[in-house]
Amino acid sequence: MWPIVRKAFAEASPEIRRQFRLIVVFWLAVIALQIWDSPDGRGAAGVAEFLSALLGTTGVALLGVAHTLQRTMEEASARQAPSEADAVQQVLRTLPALGFAAGAVLGGAAVLMLLRALLGAELLLAIVGGTIYAGAVIIAARTVNRSVRTLFTHAARNARAAAEARSEAAAAQLSALQARMNPHFLFNALNTVAALVRSDRAEAERVVEDLSDVLRRTLERSASTTSTVREEIDYVRAYLALEQQRFGPRLRVERAVAPSALEAGLPPLVLQPLVENSLRHGLGSRIEGGTIRLAATVAAGRLVIVVEDDGNGFSRGWHEGTGLGNLRQRLSTSYGSEGILTVSDRRPGSRVVVEIPFAAAEGPSASIG
Repeated sequence: MWPIVRKAFAEASPEIRRQFRLIVVFWLAVIALQIWDSPDGRGAAGVAEFLSALLGTTGVALLGVAHTLQRTMEEASARQAPSEADAVQQVLRTLPALGFAAGAVLGGAAVLMLLRALLGAELLLAIVGGTIYAGAVIIAARTVNRSVRTLFTHAARNARAAAEARSEAAAAQLSALQARMNPHFLFNALNTVAALVRSDRAEAERVVEDLSDVLRRTLERSASTTSTVREEIDYVRAYLALEQQRFGPRLRVERAVAPSALEAGLPPLVLQPLVENSLRHGLGSRIEGGTIRLAATVAAGRLVIVVEDDGNGFSRGWHEGTGLGNLRQRLSTSYGSEGILTVSDRRPGSRVVVEIPFAAAEGPSASIG
């Protein structure tokens, strides 16, 4: 904490340095006032005189530190480096308490000065001193108020920076997922084309068209960080059209999407990794193939997406791979604890459920056939 304070003072503007010099002069003037106020009082007046001198000089010193530190850290907060954010916030948290302490001590000094006036000890001097301390209390209150506003502004700025960092991280994760997935698409699709081009050129041409559709949709997704259930279903249908060329009748797909869920907003590439997971771990090794079921519903203000299969389930010792791990992280980034990914191994078969808060996407989407 102290290194950031020293750095802030070293980089303080000339105005703050000028204010600091004025505060030092004011503090010395208060000390001079207390020296001039010779300790001639006896009894209650004497005790009040001593305490007012002690509290007054201490309070002005605390006020000077609080006021100067507040203005200095206000400037430091505006120009901080990301690595300094925590240290700056730690200093800012102490400022309201420091300003409040200065105000309380100065308030006590002002009350004691007025008490002396009531006791008749050096009436004029007591009134002048009490007025000065009361004015300093007002400055302390303004310092506390400004410190709280600076702390709030600093916290809001850091929250925005954190949100931007999370958004950039999610975009990077999505780009990484797309980069990993595209070669996988091409590898499988081109192998299928190579197998069909000798036996069924018309079917090979349709596979190329399906591949073109998938790549086009992938490019569209790379330019956006939001999608809808409708768009995700369309994308998965194009993806499965390619996979069905490889699996043939062994791969069956069932869809149960509620109309109320079609326009729900969600991050792109939520469904595809789940479908790929079913193909790879559930159906890929089965000679007889199997069925993939896609469902999307809205319940209690939440969008629930289910992808399940009747395949072999996860192998023993299975652990969450890149696709599911990436999706779990993206849901956490976008929705916090409200984004839930649940994986169930039912043997036979597996079931993956995504739950996120329901929010209708802006603008209409193309209808699915």
